[in-house]
Amino acid sequence: MIRLIYAVLSAVFFVLFGLSAPVRAHEGHDDAAQPAAAMPSVPRLVAEGTDLELVATAKEHDLTIYLDRRATNEPVDGASIEVLGEGIPQQAAKEIGDGIYEIEADWVHEPGTKALTFVVTVDGAADLLGGVLTISEHAQETGPASPLVTLLRQPVVWLVALTLALGGFFLGFAFRPVRLPEPVAPSPPATALATRALKNVAEIVLIAVVLASAAPRPSHAHEGHDHGGEAAPALPAGTAPVKLPSGEVFLPKASQRLLDVRTLPVTPEKTRAGAELVGTVIADPSHEGRVQAPMDGQIELASGEVSYIGKAVKAGDVLALLSPAMPVYERGTLAQVTADVEGKLRIAEQKLQRLTRISGDYIPQREIDDTKTEIESLREQKRVLEPKNTERLELKAPVNGIISMATVRAGQVVSARDTLFEIVDPQRLWIEAIGLRGTDDQDEVATAVAVDAEGHRIPLTFVGRAPALRQQALPLLFSVDEPHASLGIGGTIKVLIQHGTPVDGIVIPESAVVRAPNGLPQVWVKVAPERFAPRPVRTRPLDGERVVVTSGLAKGDRVVVEAAELINQVR
Repeated sequence: MIRLIYAVLSAVFFVLFGLSAPVRAHEGHDDAAQPAAAMPSVPRLVAEGTDLELVATAKEHDLTIYLDRRATNEPVDGASIEVLGEGIPQQAAKEIGDGIYEIEADWVHEPGTKALTFVVTVDGAADLLGGVLTISEHAQETGPASPLVTLLRQPVVWLVALTLALGGFFLGFAFRPVRLPEPVAPSPPATALATRALKNVAEIVLIAVVLASAAPRPSHAHEGHDHGGEAAPALPAGTAPVKLPSGEVFLPKASQRLLDVRTLPVTPEKTRAGAELVGTVIADPSHEGRVQAPMDGQIELASGEVSYIGKAVKAGDVLALLSPAMPVYERGTLAQVTADVEGKLRIAEQKLQRLTRISGDYIPQREIDDTKTEIESLREQKRVLEPKNTERLELKAPVNGIISMATVRAGQVVSARDTLFEIVDPQRLWIEAIGLRGTDDQDEVATAVAVDAEGHRIPLTFVGRAPALRQQALPLLFSVDEPHASLGIGGTIKVLIQHGTPVDGIVIPESAVVRAPNGLPQVWVKVAPERFAPRPVRTRPLDGERVVVTSGLAKGDRVVVEAAELINQVR
């Protein structure tokens, strides 16, 4: 029981001593809760001009300078940069590529605050950029240590532990229980008593250290400092992208070079709003042909081959031969008429022979001429009445183009009006789109473009509309100005049109719009050389490559138009 009291008293003494040792901030520092956008611990300088922006980072004896265009975030190559400051000799930076410049100097490694001026010359124009570079003694530390390591680094902890160990050792001997010696049992040896005392001291020290490590220790600021609340979590060392608590993204210049980030200053303008329609590719009616069977019959090959799908043909080319099919009763009638004509032809020929053998004025010349005319007429009738099973009809292509459908085979029996071939011109296509009311006026459709599944933009020309509604909308017809290989007749494609009254909006590339975690559209706006903020926006389609932002952006905002999706993935 007495040993437990010793342990508790020692632990309370240690905790009180630890709480009485305040941790004070250094002069010139503010330990208030840092804003969410606090800059990383790597020494860096940020300077912005009218056309240029500059970021300089210090590491050991090197000062790395990143020079970009402020509007587009494009790296500036071939610039001349000179650095000078109070107590710092003027020195020129050397270019190492991709808008990165470097200076080697001993003053870069020296702790302190340095006001630097950069004289930048680009394309013959000089610009002055200035900023303050603060290098602390612990600037090279990569991150905060664990609480246990921080506690063990403090000398006062070891001093208190040693004091408690000595105090516990003496207390253990001073207040140990006194026992009367018994004559029967021999007294324990001195070594056993010392071992027991050391064991008690060790237990006391162990309990005290554990309690002191778990106890909170308040911090007090020096003059000019404010511990207004808990400090924000420490950011990484400044060499990797990170998403800040405010939702902004800190993206170092080195990462911007890697991702090839580009921005675009936006300006409101008047433009026609767009509408997205669902279209179907059809053939140009003026360049589409269809071959049908004029009568019942049997298909035969033309020129020794069957016309196939994909074959290019010209108007008038023979695609196949059709042998007409004749019923049995028609064959009997035809044979009877043919025999009658042949009989009359033989009689007329014999008559002409008799008339030609008679000479003189006994036979008028008129009778001989009539007989010859009768013979010619009968011969023509005989030619026409030849057996129809020997006749072949030629099925010809009506237009130039490519066979898109062929449903015939050699020996196939077809019926009248059966469609045997369809021919289209792949360079003459139309698109039929289901539109909305109000888009049927040709003057109101300013531009139209089709976008296929691969993102190809295909210009269209508005032709007209169908007078009847389909799916409660007006079918609009467009001709394809420049056909693409991805267009197939009967395929579905997206059609974007601009129509209606012009509205005020901001036009940006479609690639700049990404999805926020809640699924709504947003863009990334550059608010500082190394910070990007998300902006929720409302958009409307324009022409397949651009969209119109109707709200969410203001004039002069620098919107990320390249690598926006990569910035959106930073966590």
